[in-house]
Amino acid sequence: MECDLVSVIVPVYNTAEYLPKCISSICSQTYSKLEIIVVDDGSTDSSPEMCDQYAELDSRVNVIHKANGGLSSARQAGILAAHGQFLMIIDSDDWIDPETVDVSLHYAQETNTDCVMFGYVREYPDKSIPNPLFQQREKLSVEEAERRIHRRIVGPLAEELLHPERVDNYVSVCMKLYKVEVARRGRIVSEREIGTSEDTVFNLYALENCRIGCLPDCFYHYRKMNAQSITTQHKPDLAEKWDVLYQVIQEYISGAEHSETYLRPFLNRVACCTIGLGLNEIGSSTSIFSKAKRMNEILRKSLYRQAFLQFDTRHCPMYWKAFFWLCKWKTGFLLTVLLTLMQRLRARG
Repeated sequence: MECDLVSVIVPVYNTAEYLPKCISSICSQTYSKLEIIVVDDGSTDSSPEMCDQYAELDSRVNVIHKANGGLSSARQAGILAAHGQFLMIIDSDDWIDPETVDVSLHYAQETNTDCVMFGYVREYPDKSIPNPLFQQREKLSVEEAERRIHRRIVGPLAEELLHPERVDNYVSVCMKLYKVEVARRGRIVSEREIGTSEDTVFNLYALENCRIGCLPDCFYHYRKMNAQSITTQHKPDLAEKWDVLYQVIQEYISGAEHSETYLRPFLNRVACCTIGLGLNEIGSSTSIFSKAKRMNEILRKSLYRQAFLQFDTRHCPMYWKAFFWLCKWKTGFLLTVLLTLMQRLRARG
């Protein structure tokens, strides 16, 4: 088969502690025809110097130094600079298995697919948890990919609601090998505007009308700092930024050929994402009553009311049924208590 050049993009911001493992995992790939684009997004630690050192050690490493603009901005700089036929993105605190590029690329070439997806491993300090996205190798036609992947990126339906906490299982840009022209169709929206889920917006545009290859392998290693922590840093304006995110997704849906098909999955996404909003709110330093008031304010918004009016919980586990029932009836105090209890139970292992 033709040896296509693969561009591997690594956005870097103050990750000097983790950068060696990330870059080493890329440089030691069994497939060697790589262009490794390291984008230093205005780091203030020793990351810039480390990036330059890697470029001196390996001629395949090219470094872009830019003013800080956020993760999306750094990824965009790498995508625009790519010369390869295929492209992969790896966050600088994560790493990949040695055969990742080789297996993904050859499957893309064999099946003539536009994107190849694979699973990942959640890496905690004390354990590793594989998260395979697919059970077997499979090539999806444009129609199959729209139904099983693209629509799923918008939101879950039916049995997919068995795990509502996994609403974003397919959306990451990091567990994929893209054709470069496909990646360049992705819409870049800053996480500073929409809070999180910038990958969702990117892939809605990038993966439209694509043939997708699915691999059962968990090649990507996603670093999680603490297995006992549900929340990380509290974001006081997350709900408002997600309002912007939902507007962006609705803008896409309204222009899509299957806008009616995508409406219910979108509303299910809104309902499921109250899990993330709730976990974010209990991470604040305010009183339990202030947290409850904040949750009620969020749930009174018209979009959330619309989402829960149509939300079907029959496939959800009992504890999530209870959670969504409390959301539907806007009982912020009980919601806060439930999430706090769930957090403590999880922390106990």
